Amino acid sequence: MSPRTPRNSARRRARVCFHLDNRPRPRQDGDMSIDPDLSHFVRNALQRGLSQDDTRAALLKAGWADTEVNAALDGWLADDIAGPIPRPVRSNSARDAFFYALLFIVFGVVVGNALVLWFGQINIRFPDSTERIYSGQVAGLRWSIAALVVFLPVFWWLDRSDRRATGGDPARRFTGVRRWLSALALLCAVIALLTDALFLIYRWLDGQMTLRFALKSATVALMALIVLAYFKDNRSRFAALPSIPAGWILTALAIIAVGLTLMTIGGPAQGRLEQRDRARLSDLSTLSSNLSQCAALTAPLPSEFDPMDCANAPLRLTGFAADIVYARVTDTRFSLCIDVEDPATIYTSAMRIDGNTVCQERNIN
Repeated sequence: MSPRTPRNSARRRARVCFHLDNRPRPRQDGDMSIDPDLSHFVRNALQRGLSQDDTRAALLKAGWADTEVNAALDGWLADDIAGPIPRPVRSNSARDAFFYALLFIVFGVVVGNALVLWFGQINIRFPDSTERIYSGQVAGLRWSIAALVVFLPVFWWLDRSDRRATGGDPARRFTGVRRWLSALALLCAVIALLTDALFLIYRWLDGQMTLRFALKSATVALMALIVLAYFKDNRSRFAALPSIPAGWILTALAIIAVGLTLMTIGGPAQGRLEQRDRARLSDLSTLSSNLSQCAALTAPLPSEFDPMDCANAPLRLTGFAADIVYARVTDTRFSLCIDVEDPATIYTSAMRIDGNTVCQERNIN
């Protein structure tokens, strides 16, 4: 019978109708991207006539994850006439890149600011006689506290979401963007460990080893090991490292650092107090400079004088300027003094601190 007979045409129409019911369907956005080698293997297996069950068993035996196998098999439609037909696949790489890049950045912010707070604790509890803590360092600690208050909950949520996702789909550990960012984090951690060891040995050989430096070095090493433990998943070179809940340890260290720092430097009330004292010292310095160049002050200096009479820009001063007291020291030297609320937080070499009173002496020009 000719291929164009009505019987063959009817069979062909029936076969076409059957395959229309099983036509390629777009996969959902939540599906993972398919490894090209895996997809190529599935295509060849279907071409050779292997069933999906046999192909699945072979891939699972080779170590592929169940979700990877399902995604690869769903990517092909077995057709009796045309052979394996690829289904349209929507890539999920952009969403994965966003998620893991955000996790990587947030993790780095948490590690960096936790390290700053622990360094601050070491500086405060093990002071160096050659150094003094200044207001900028305290402000830096408050900035790190604010950063951890914002980023630590975000890190906890991202880490929890990632663990849930990888628990249900172990193949997510092998996504390209995750492995690249993990490799970058591991590289940074290894470089930090090597640099830390370098400085530690150098300080020891140079006779500059102190307890404070040793503690800082140990803190850097601990943070680097946490990074290694967190990003070492499925990397054989780091398989010897113990499996520890690095995310939980980092979270605990950050919370402890925030608590200790708040106990040491105080909270918002202490911050407002220090702001008022800084305003007082700023007015004191400005008026001292104005008086030293004031034409109304000539030798011999008067025993009493209102510093505001020589203020060049009174509107730029705060209300604390009215509390500044003038005193004559010599015929050509005067002092200006003001009471502060917390002299322990004032670090300046240009002024004299006596109890709660801060004074600055100047000569008239």
